[in-house]
Amino acid sequence: MPREPPIVLPVLLSQLRLANPWALLLAKEEGYPLSTASLLSERYAMKSDEKPFARELLGRKPNLWVFRCDQRRFAGDFVVVDMAEPRPARRQVVVLDLKMGAPLVLGGGGAGVQLTHAQDAVEGVAARKGVIAPGTPYMLATGDKDVILAWLRE
Repeated sequence: MPREPPIVLPVLLSQLRLANPWALLLAKEEGYPLSTASLLSERYAMKSDEKPFARELLGRKPNLWVFRCDQRRFAGDFVVVDMAEPRPARRQVVVLDLKMGAPLVLGGGGAGVQLTHAQDAVEGVAARKGVIAPGTPYMLATGDKDVILAWLRE
């Protein structure tokens, strides 16, 4: 039985210049054959305002690490980790689901089922050595790209 792809993949500013960085990440970091990685990469594809959101966030806040969530797993759009805190267990973590034109809603309201498996995404980040500790608390947030960017800049 084929293995499930990772629930999150790291987003780097340099990758956002590429049309499909996910296939390369899945092949290089996860060891998938390139043909399989290309098929799986559509799970991480960014639509509408997601790529500009990630580009602006990473460009303005270098202390934030961003992870793209597998869009078939109902874990939100992104997991954002504030790496300014040196202790992984104390880092602030937010699972985001972007909603065009929507106000900021903390706690996951307005996301429908899109944040059902947010905990799995956070655990996926925790599985990456040195990023966050297992069991690190997290927040849920939904809203328009610009509203979320303004909130994250505070």
